[in-house]
Amino acid sequence: MVTDSLPPNDISAEESVIGSALIDGDALTRVTGFLKAEDFYGQKNRWCFEACSSILTRGDAINQVTLAHELSLKEDRLEAVGGVAYLAHLVATVPTSVHIEHYAQIVHRTAIMRRIIRAGERIAEIGYEGGPDSDVALSKAEEMLYGVRAGRTARDFSPIRHFFDVYMEQSNAVSTSDANRLAPVPIGFPGLDQLLGGGLQRSDMFVLAARPSLGKSTLALNMARNAASHGFVVGMYSLEMSGEQIAMRLLAAEAEIDSHRLRMDLITEREEGRVFDAVGALSDLPIFIDETPIQTIVEVRGKA
Repeated sequence: MVTDSLPPNDISAEESVIGSALIDGDALTRVTGFLKAEDFYGQKNRWCFEACSSILTRGDAINQVTLAHELSLKEDRLEAVGGVAYLAHLVATVPTSVHIEHYAQIVHRTAIMRRIIRAGERIAEIGYEGGPDSDVALSKAEEMLYGVRAGRTARDFSPIRHFFDVYMEQSNAVSTSDANRLAPVPIGFPGLDQLLGGGLQRSDMFVLAARPSLGKSTLALNMARNAASHGFVVGMYSLEMSGEQIAMRLLAAEAEIDSHRLRMDLITEREEGRVFDAVGALSDLPIFIDETPIQTIVEVRGKA
């Protein structure tokens, strides 16, 4: 198919995203979870976004000076994009960084449209090529379309209630204060809480490490459940287990039922009552689960 039309794009939105980042570097964390450098149609804007992402990953400040320096380090891209004059133009295109997510969604949406067009062109080529096996051709076409959908949007946090709703449907089971914000986060294990000075301290990172199959995940889930029961909001990133698996582990622990029997739906009538009570108690807890399997540190930071 031959057309004189340009692929879908919005250069103004692309410039507004980068301009917003130059006004407020932290604003970039709000879009890194779904916006990638390859989503940009303009080469100059793609390079600028890549450079801003690199600066953000290092934890440095994003502004015209640091962006110009970053661009100059890579095959003199600074001169190729138009020098400091172009960076000043990017800042002048937006009055505020508040709407960076709106601009980023426009850039992401037009990128998806371009991918659909490219997939359609490749599918058309497969059709024209013919071939002895139509099933093979169909499989190739489906893979191309799936590739577009798979890269469309990244998963984000979901309330734990969502996973319990899924469980209840599938099993047919359904016929904070200022002091709280400053205090350590209690994890429900008195010995550990005392050792840690009252619980997990703000701004600290704790690593829970042990050999495989020694209960690290179970301990971490119990810590999260106990913290949430005290009114603390808990965000869980799961790179291995699905959200449903995490929810079922929490549910089994809360209802004091063997998790294997719960998954196999081998519970007694009395245990079923405990499951109902546990679902009610856990659903009201401020626990959020992100089950995206592969994430960068920048994406994790942005979602947090």
